[in-house]
Amino acid sequence: MDIAPPTQPAPSHTQGRWTIVGLLLVVQIFANIDRQVLNVLVEPVQAEFGLSNTVMGLLTGAAFSVFYAVLGVPLAMLADRANRRNMIAAAIAVWSAMTVLCGMAQSAAHLILARIGVAVGEAGAGPASHSIVSDLFAPKERATPMAVLAMGPNFGILFGFILGGLISAAFGWRAAFIAVGVPGLLVALIVVLGMREPKRGMADDILVDTDAPSLGLGDLMRTIAAKPSLLFIIMGFSCAGMFGYGTIAWITPFFHRSYGLSEGEIGPLIGLIVGIAGAVGTFAGGFLADRLGRRDVRWRLWIICIVGLGSVPLAVAAYLAQNQWLTLALMVLPASIAVFHAGPSFALLQGLVHVRLRAVGAAFLLFCLNVVGGGLGPLYVGIMTDLLEPSLGLEALRYALLSLAVPMLFSGLFYFLATRTLVRDLAAPHPET
Repeated sequence: MDIAPPTQPAPSHTQGRWTIVGLLLVVQIFANIDRQVLNVLVEPVQAEFGLSNTVMGLLTGAAFSVFYAVLGVPLAMLADRANRRNMIAAAIAVWSAMTVLCGMAQSAAHLILARIGVAVGEAGAGPASHSIVSDLFAPKERATPMAVLAMGPNFGILFGFILGGLISAAFGWRAAFIAVGVPGLLVALIVVLGMREPKRGMADDILVDTDAPSLGLGDLMRTIAAKPSLLFIIMGFSCAGMFGYGTIAWITPFFHRSYGLSEGEIGPLIGLIVGIAGAVGTFAGGFLADRLGRRDVRWRLWIICIVGLGSVPLAVAAYLAQNQWLTLALMVLPASIAVFHAGPSFALLQGLVHVRLRAVGAAFLLFCLNVVGGGLGPLYVGIMTDLLEPSLGLEALRYALLSLAVPMLFSGLFYFLATRTLVRDLAAPHPET
């Protein structure tokens, strides 16, 4: 048997679960500080190594995202069987050490290799964290803690951009990498000492038979084929990621080239806007999805469609504005509402897949997000900027960023298509059972 009913209620189900969520949020914050700090250092790194916009798009995007995505699935398969807490602690130690090595890079090749090392470490933490949260919260209340976990990138941008910009301005870009990498080693120790491993499936009132055959990527593909709403959620999430990652990778160079601001001047401002507004929007997305979803589960996706599409005209207006303060002001609301999708998407995925596929399912969603969003988003903007520079000069980046509105529109369309079969797919048995 794959699943057996529990012999008695799990008393730990409600004990300390928000403490675990809080600790996992800290893990995600440090992961994203180390990932995002390069984005505020684009100009000094590009100048030191003499790189093109396309190569910088590769460095900020695919050099990290592809390896993160590819390794995420096998590591998630391990997380569905092994001790997830220990995996997360080991992952933190690896990416923190590799971030320090980024600051010691003597060439672009060295920096790319170190960034790949950061990706290898971070690939082991996300899916395991989502699996743990799913074992602590029932489906009807799961979007809110998932949204809290999804706030990690926003706070990571907040601290990464502020610290990266200020430290780089004072001590150079190498010092910025080292300063944000070292504290992660302490976080790894705290995870080992301060977090327990929950029983798998306990929030769903089931216990997983640990002797049952492992489920893997093939089983997940059969689930996706049988449940169209899951496929459309993945597609919508990926397109939204292309908008988000493409923007955050190039927003600091945009303000430098169009308005003459240094990374020390614009980094803290972007960190505050994207970090705080994005965190508010991410939490609001999960909270509203749980509240509205009590009436009709499809509201978990309808709310994404409404606010996500509403962010597009504001983002377009921000890039068309010719004043730096107006541009920043117009970015506040899109930075908030464009990330509503994170919590509900992760929560619905956990409900659509088998309990023993939760880490693999989260890893595959992150795989698509990082290949399409994190990989193609920054690279696309870099290529478009190089193509437009002969005719637009320094303003080429403005219009390359503006064109990211197109994938955001597709994201809204895919989420709407997911609502058409969501009710049926949530009620349907899993193909593996």
